[in-house]
Amino acid sequence: IITVSTVPGTPLPAYGHGDWNDSLQPADPQLAARLASTWTATLKVQALRALAASLRTVSSQLEAQNAVDATVFADQSERMAGETAEATHTLLMRDGVLAGYGLFADDGSIEHLVHPSDQRTGLKYGLLQIIHAISGDLLSPAEAREHLDTIGKHLLGPDGARLFDRPAQYHGGPMEVFQRAEASTFFGREIGIMYTHAHLRYAEALARHGDAEKLLEALALANPIGVTERIPNARPRQSTCYYSSSDATFADRYEAAEHYGEVMDGTVPLEGGWRVYSSGPGLFLRLVVECLLGVRRRGNVLEIDPVLAPALDGLQATVPLDGIPVDLTFKVGPRGVGPVGVALDGVPLAMTSLSNPYRPPGVAIDMELVTAGMKASGQNHLEIRLS
Repeated sequence: IITVSTVPGTPLPAYGHGDWNDSLQPADPQLAARLASTWTATLKVQALRALAASLRTVSSQLEAQNAVDATVFADQSERMAGETAEATHTLLMRDGVLAGYGLFADDGSIEHLVHPSDQRTGLKYGLLQIIHAISGDLLSPAEAREHLDTIGKHLLGPDGARLFDRPAQYHGGPMEVFQRAEASTFFGREIGIMYTHAHLRYAEALARHGDAEKLLEALALANPIGVTERIPNARPRQSTCYYSSSDATFADRYEAAEHYGEVMDGTVPLEGGWRVYSSGPGLFLRLVVECLLGVRRRGNVLEIDPVLAPALDGLQATVPLDGIPVDLTFKVGPRGVGPVGVALDGVPLAMTSLSNPYRPPGVAIDMELVTAGMKASGQNHLEIRLS
């Protein structure tokens, strides 16, 4: 299925009925077959690489059971991932900027949508293709920095990162490119383009890149407690709920299109969208624990990979590990990333380096060493020193 559901002549997945953004379902059947989403291509690369690693982990067990040769499928997965990653660079990046989509014509030409060269949709910059390419290690360090600068210049509003640099065009009639984006009269969630899920994925990309100050700011913007103090034009809202979006208070989409610049200027009031929305609170909590504090259980290893602003030196937190509370203390250096020492109750733990193309990486610790030193009751103190 993976190999046949591609845009003809490329390893890029065909758009089909759309990607995660429900507002961008194709209006023309030709788009379904000829359009490729950069974000979906990135997910394909990540999924295939994860599959390859998993197959290599269990290959010996499968061979012992006279099952399939997992290494063959692992090799195939890695090859497809590499081909897709290369095509993302060569076909979906133009003038150094990742496009949201590539529309492939029969003559081999490519029309890049949601890109500065886009003459069809009116959208010049998009968030998803950038943040997922960074989180998936598909960009070079220089490319990642340039694309994060693009987000800061064109997509970052007072309330967080936005899906596009402006809302999709509203026709109020026949749809031309994207169905719901061009027909929906409601201005909020994906249509209003400040979608909190996507903003949190932006925070995840910041963590991968190692932008500690901006990571803390991004997480704070998604926290409803005190949001009216951090965002002056945010209207009062319930402080105990996660919100799906930050919705500018326009009367209709015509007004939104005409005055959208005022949203970025911070002069239009902002209301919280749907409350307690989907998996959002869980996603937020995971980012705090696994990206900000950097504590991740992965199989038989414990990964330690915090991204903390230097001002958080001395930060203390408690997280559960295998059902046992562990007290964390962080000694934060000027970089705020790259552990140089981890000790459990004063005993240093042996570490092996993880990989990260953008910054000093986190470390992995054999879980057996951790569990051997942990006490089922009483204090378990983990001290983490960062460069």
